[in-house]
Amino acid sequence: MTSKMHTRWSDGSNTIEEMAVAAKRLGHEYICITDHTGKLAIAHALDEKRILEQRKEIEKVNKKLKGITTLQGVEVNITDDGTLDMPDKVLKQLDVVVASIHSGFKNPREKITKRMIKAMENENVDIIAHPTGRLITMRQSYEIDLDAVFDAAKETKTMMEINSYPERMDLRDVHARAAVKAGVKLVISTDAHNADQLHFIKLGIGTARRGWATKNDIINTRSLKDMMKMLKR
Repeated sequence: MTSKMHTRWSDGSNTIEEMAVAAKRLGHEYICITDHTGKLAIAHALDEKRILEQRKEIEKVNKKLKGITTLQGVEVNITDDGTLDMPDKVLKQLDVVVASIHSGFKNPREKITKRMIKAMENENVDIIAHPTGRLITMRQSYEIDLDAVFDAAKETKTMMEINSYPERMDLRDVHARAAVKAGVKLVISTDAHNADQLHFIKLGIGTARRGWATKNDIINTRSLKDMMKMLKR
């Protein structure tokens, strides 16, 4: 099982190796490191140079640790016009690309929807993270047409994230159900920022079950080989 997570390379508190070791103890076959990229300064986001440096560290971890594979991904920002804040030439070199909205939460419903759909149309984007942008008790979901988003996700073969982080829980169960009915594949992630938070995966599994999602609907229930075949790589 893979899981979107962050390390000291951006706004996490553990090293790549520490996250991999913790995931191995939980029985995971693989993980995906998805540190923030681009212009998200608050998260100490990676630029192109640091992405290449991180790749070298991941290669060292994979050589050192047996029984678990660490993939290199990124969480890239969807900008105001729906483009991404990292060049395609960089994104296509990665194992997994997760895209998400971190700004413009008060945009009109039509604009937010168009931004997300345009991002999904990028051939390098595999997954949309926390699709409604909510932070429980802190921020309401932004206005978005999820039916249109799910239709575009099916067309572009983009996965939707069930984010297990307690303050997010996004997608919600009813939205997960709607995504499954629309024929969209899901991925369950922890959004962990430290090794202990890998246990959050249980919350996302619960959401998926309440949304009537089956093992076949969740791409990271598959083996590494089969999961990678489903991405846009």
